[in-house]
Amino acid sequence: MNPERKEILNLHSLPGRMNVVETAFRLGFEPDHISVLVSAGLLKPLGNPPPGSMKFFLAVEIEQKKNDAKWMNKASEFIRVKIKDKNDKAAKNRGRNGAAPKANEAAAT
Repeated sequence: MNPERKEILNLHSLPGRMNVVETAFRLGFEPDHISVLVSAGLLKPLGNPPPGSMKFFLAVEIEQKKNDAKWMNKASEFIRVKIKDKNDKAAKNRGRNGAAPKANEAAAT
């Protein structure tokens, strides 16, 4: 386990706000998933940060969400669907760019 992640997960007293990486570690997501959850309205950063700026999250709210099975289910499913859609789109684009899928290559030989 990443030492920074281990340190954040073992804190007994959390700071008032956490950045994206700390938030991801506490929730059990990857840091790049946090922006997806924010865009879906499943996470709300503190204040009104402009797009592309550093975002912070209220530690108390993150801990509540971490312990909320319904929210975790919804957030996990949303991430799963987003990743699946991204992978499906990438596979479709590979097919359009002239790269034959491996299944077709095997059938041709």
